[in-house]
Amino acid sequence: MNSKIIGTTNFTTPPEELHTMLTFADDNRDYSEFHVGDWKSFVILNQTGIDTDGMVVDRGLPAKPTQRGLLLPVLNAWIGSKFDMSRLKLARIHSLGDGVLVPHRDFVEFHTQPWTRIHVPLLTNFNCLHSDTESVFHMRSGEIWFLDASNLHSAINYSAGRRLNLCLDFDLCGESVEAAFRKSLPSADYKIEPQFVQRPPLGDSFDQELSSLAASLTESNLYQAVGLLSKVHFFRNAKVADFFDWLAVIAERSGKRSLQTKTEWYIGFLRDERRMGDQFDIGRGR
Repeated sequence: MNSKIIGTTNFTTPPEELHTMLTFADDNRDYSEFHVGDWKSFVILNQTGIDTDGMVVDRGLPAKPTQRGLLLPVLNAWIGSKFDMSRLKLARIHSLGDGVLVPHRDFVEFHTQPWTRIHVPLLTNFNCLHSDTESVFHMRSGEIWFLDASNLHSAINYSAGRRLNLCLDFDLCGESVEAAFRKSLPSADYKIEPQFVQRPPLGDSFDQELSSLAASLTESNLYQAVGLLSKVHFFRNAKVADFFDWLAVIAERSGKRSLQTKTEWYIGFLRDERRMGDQFDIGRGR
């Protein structure tokens, strides 16, 4: 995988700011088709200063705090001390409860060099996992990660506690990830081994389980089926990309042409091609 630990930090979010983040309301819904379950995104810095503007789009401006972001002065001060603010475009708090990100690639809308994404865990536990291509791993407290969001990736939390990650997007104009920082990182930071998750094989019954899921598949429960399939690779030895094969299989075996067409479009949207601002109505059975 291309994602990697690029630094460490002893920064600890003050309890009052953690409480503020945990009680944020009115999450940004710009990318709701990319998750199933309890996943929320709160914009704290962007190019307009507007809380509701969470779009990954370059307006040619550096990031500045939103009204929500101003409620986190200590976190903002740490971001400003650590990173090159002139290159920062978007900062969000990703708040994940009982939910999963649908496997996808980011920045496919960009016709030029994609942005560079950095993740910093602020509140986590060992049941909060990420994936990149063939690997599943846990981002530990104190680690600073480069997440190659142009690769197929996902994330899950299957614990009772919330996970809070700081997600930072930079326009580095093709420079390496080190250009996102105000000063060079100690070489020791690159020697930390990620905490990978070892997973058992899928098992011989998995194909039959796909057929069973296909037999009950409808427009109203497609969203739930997407959530189920998005989770499989976190617990069994499979690639992130296998999700798209499984989704196509259940749609085909359902015998419903409308579901086949919808899943074909959705797979293309998640994996292959989108225009800036495109959205997809997967439906939520409501």
